[in-house]
This record gives sequence, C-alpha cells and structure tokens, in this order.
Amino acid sequence: MKRLLLAALIGTAALVSFSSCKKEYVTNYLPGVSYNTSVKSSTWVADNSGYSFSNELDFPELDAQYFDYGHVGVAISFDNDQQYFINIPSAIGPYNYRVEYKIGKVYLYADYVGSDNKPVAPDDMLVKVTLTDADNGGN
Repeated sequence: MKRLLLAALIGTAALVSFSSCKKEYVTNYLPGVSYNTSVKSSTWVADNSGYSFSNELDFPELDAQYFDYGHVGVAISFDNDQQYFINIPSAIGPYNYRVEYKIGKVYLYADYVGSDNKPVAPDDMLVKVTLTDADNGGN
C-alpha cells in the first residue's frame, strides 16, 4: 500500500511540475519598409532600338545588408489609375516591365511589345520599393 501511495505521489508531482512548464517561442520580427517615388514619363531613356526603356533610381536605403541577405520587391501604380499596385516583373499593356538592383540603385526596364512602330515611354507612375530584412541562413 505504501508503494502505491508513493508511486501516486511521485506521479502527481511529476504531472504538476511538467504541466506548469510554459513553451516559449523565439521569433525574429524583421519588418519590411516601403518607399514610394514618382517616375515621370520624361525620365525614361530609350535604347538604340527605341523599343526598350530604362530608368535608374538612386536608392541609398538599399545597403549591403539588404543586398546580401534581404529581399527587394518593386510594384508600380500608374498616375491615371491609382487604385492598385502591380508587382513587377509583369506584362502591363504594351510593355513588359522588369527590375534589377544593386547597392544604392534600382533599375526599371520597360520593353515595348506593342504593335505600334513608334513606341513612346511609359506613362507617369508611382514606384513602390519594399525592402525586407532577413537573417543570414549561412552556407
């Protein structure tokens, strides 16, 4: 009987001590930050063919840490329809939009794929660049 009582006491003590443990989760909250900049139609530069346009944006916030370990997302919203943003790369109207970046710079490209033989630069737009932190996953 004493053994049963002792076993019950030990079992109860173990149950109470383990059930009072609280799991803790460590999460790294690394928020992103967005920047909006206006891009006017007149600032696009056509290449020699006249069918590809580029625009270079100075972006000092895009530092080595973001370049090496973060994420850079770019979306555009046209001045004539500001109800939504469109993530690029994307085909929008007569253009295929794409983006490249390096430390301190974001390069926008608009390749004309329309049927007109006299392409014009893209319309005025708002460009949203979002920088998101990330931990170095190592190699």
